[in-house]
Amino acid sequence: MDSAEEVGSVSELNVPTSGEWELAFRALSDLLAKHSGCVSTVSLVRELKKRLGTDEVWPLVVALKSYTPESGSERGVPAPGFTFRHLGRSFYSEERYADALRQEDTTAAEAEDASLEAPTEVQDELRAPPRVNRQEEARLVTYVKGKLEDLYESDDTPEHDYVFDVHSDRKGANFENVDLLAVHWRSRNVCELVTVEVKLEFTPFAVQQALNYTRFSHRVWVAVRVDSDYFELPTRDPKLFDYAISRGLGILACRRRQGGRYDVVPVHWPLRNQIDPLEEERFLDRYREQLEEAEAVERHDRKRFPRFR
Repeated sequence: MDSAEEVGSVSELNVPTSGEWELAFRALSDLLAKHSGCVSTVSLVRELKKRLGTDEVWPLVVALKSYTPESGSERGVPAPGFTFRHLGRSFYSEERYADALRQEDTTAAEAEDASLEAPTEVQDELRAPPRVNRQEEARLVTYVKGKLEDLYESDDTPEHDYVFDVHSDRKGANFENVDLLAVHWRSRNVCELVTVEVKLEFTPFAVQQALNYTRFSHRVWVAVRVDSDYFELPTRDPKLFDYAISRGLGILACRRRQGGRYDVVPVHWPLRNQIDPLEEERFLDRYREQLEEAEAVERHDRKRFPRFR
């Protein structure tokens, strides 16, 4: 059961099979025992690549990050036989999780600072709905940023920032001001631009904003707050959800939990866009500061950098 043929390919994985879950749980259990209850995401990826015989394991790792006993039971996932938690860029045993939570308090403090810095009321352009909950959106952006760091971490990610909170920068015209920007390193020489629109409500206006980002970014997410079920959006507004995913948008469901923190779960992955070269050039110019920090565009020293393609 440890070979790729027996388990199946996960190259286009959105919902893991029973066999894939069992292999992932077994690999994680072995690593937690070996490393005293704390395993980095990168270490788990390497182990799964060995056991599956394929490099395409990140969607399976993301599913593990989102796993809870409750959601697993609802979706028919086989019980792992041990307790584990995920936080940040690592997986933990129950015993080590308490230590990790203390570190998460730092993130909560940063989110609170972000909400205090945000204006209490902003009127968007072109008669957009009043954004009276701007402070809560700013809090939510902080947690979505952490999830993007999980989603786009890879063996080829350089040792520097690759996800940026730019929701307050307002560098473009209407429908060009993204909330989050990420660089996904697909290899050491090729990367993709990823952008996110963060909203408290799933509305046509939010979807339209995100769709406009497809002009200048390869993949686009809409991050939306949900009440109780990560998978409630398809039933809350089926037509809008179907329209969003039919246009290639990804959906991140954000459920608020105790203490004002958010858990963020991908419920649908974005398709890749063929972006316009001129729009790409303008976008790179607007966010050159962040992209230079990510070493994804050229600096003045003319060092070689990856091509977006």
